[in-house]
Amino acid sequence: MYGEIAAALAHGEAGALLTVVKIYGAAPCAPGTKVFVREDGGMLGTLGGKQTDARARADGLQAITTGQTALLIYHLDPEGGESVGSCGASLEIFVEPVRPEPRLILAGSGYVAQALARLATAIGWRVGLLDDRSEFVQAASLPESVTLTVGDIPELLPTLAPDAMTALVIVTRGHRVDQDALEAALGTAAGYVGMIGSPSKVRAIFRKLLRKGVSAETLATVHAPVGLDLGARTPDEIALSIAAELLLWHRGGSGESLRDHASILAQVQAEPETTQAPDTETDVEDSAEAETESANV
Repeated sequence: MYGEIAAALAHGEAGALLTVVKIYGAAPCAPGTKVFVREDGGMLGTLGGKQTDARARADGLQAITTGQTALLIYHLDPEGGESVGSCGASLEIFVEPVRPEPRLILAGSGYVAQALARLATAIGWRVGLLDDRSEFVQAASLPESVTLTVGDIPELLPTLAPDAMTALVIVTRGHRVDQDALEAALGTAAGYVGMIGSPSKVRAIFRKLLRKGVSAETLATVHAPVGLDLGARTPDEIALSIAAELLLWHRGGSGESLRDHASILAQVQAEPETTQAPDTETDVEDSAEAETESANV
């Protein structure tokens, strides 16, 4: 089973792993029994009954959608033939989503691309970089885990089989290459497509692609100019703004300032004096944070 799970993750397919933690009564499976639910509803393994497996499938798909773990109790009805004995049984099941590492394909090997490759690698992304200039690729300063490919960018992009967990970021040297790379990227299954450039450059490329028959709905999915507005100027700063948007896409955040999102001051001011939390609350939190920092050193 683990080999098939690894193969699914390698192809960018998410899933959910359900593990029997405990059994109560005459259950048809033992502790440690596992079931893997694929995104398409397919299953590897069984918990021993059609009804039980159907619930496992539903709970697995729910975990894939929410990204949340869960500890569930399945009560097996003896009348439905789900339990071994006539008194019924129960299963305690741990459900965990299993997601592949996100993948980043960079079209271009300039300073921004190199800085973005380093940032993405540091936060656990699989990174591939491609360019049509071998001398630039060979001279690039990149982590060893980054895969390098040299060749025609528009032709190479589809061969890399981008999937829903793949982000394509176009940071090439010129308008024409960017346009061709973007057109090729939009023909793939990539979950995110971004392109660097000034607003005037993006407008010019969008006009040309609209004339070529690319729909406005398709172009509306493109993150261009790519990145968040951080006031970035240098290649490292621009890469940071792009990495922030990639993380926003991958994790599903709001992009809102944490200060504004939490509105702590407004909450404190709205509390009646008699219900305000004691100062010891922050001491406990500080102690927990310090222990976490120590554990990570």
